[in-house]
Amino acid sequence: MRAKKTKSLRSATKPRQKRVGQTDKRVHRNLYAAIIDHSLSPGTALQEDALATAFGVSRTVIRKVLQQLALERLVDIVPNRGAAVAKPTAEEAREVFEARRVVERILVEKAVIHASDAEVAELIATAKSEQLAFDAGNKQERVKLSGDFHRRLARLGGNQVLGDFLNELISRTSLIIALYESPGAVPCSHSEHLEIADAMKRRDVLKAVQYMEHHLLHIEAQTDLTDVDQKVDFRSLFGAAE
Repeated sequence: MRAKKTKSLRSATKPRQKRVGQTDKRVHRNLYAAIIDHSLSPGTALQEDALATAFGVSRTVIRKVLQQLALERLVDIVPNRGAAVAKPTAEEAREVFEARRVVERILVEKAVIHASDAEVAELIATAKSEQLAFDAGNKQERVKLSGDFHRRLARLGGNQVLGDFLNELISRTSLIIALYESPGAVPCSHSEHLEIADAMKRRDVLKAVQYMEHHLLHIEAQTDLTDVDQKVDFRSLFGAAE
């Protein structure tokens, strides 16, 4: 009898666990998207109470999701101060761009070789959708599709480890652009994405790699990372003070 009761309790627990998991994913998905498309700017405080009310969930769920986003380097959690959207330093930004150039060179080489014609066509369609979003002035959709292009290309590269690493780098790049993009910068990723995809369609590995490197350098060039992290030499500043 006890065994039967235990089995019933386990059966009843499973649907609840599934609902809890779905709730976590829903909250994570929405917070992640809001950070990536710049609806939540770097440095924005993420108050557990306010988020719990907005999503209609417990603070425990919010805390769990924020911890996951912190692992993904999108949220900073400071003890006794709470959570906020991450603010990458200028040095971190440079390192992210450098890492992307290394990783995406490998992935684009592999994608040119292994991607089917249909998969390349889907990549081209993503770039064209990005262009439509740009023409319509829909920044949030354009930013989303720009990231989708690189993630889709990464999957075509066929290296899950590099793909997962790139996914984190792409997300962090979105924060970097929100924080450091130069005034008057003109986004043209859609046209550069089309160049990359067209080279892939022609199975031209060299050109695809060149276009990707140019594209990533162009993104970095449209950010202002100069002297942002300038360190103050307190010794020279106050050494002669009386």
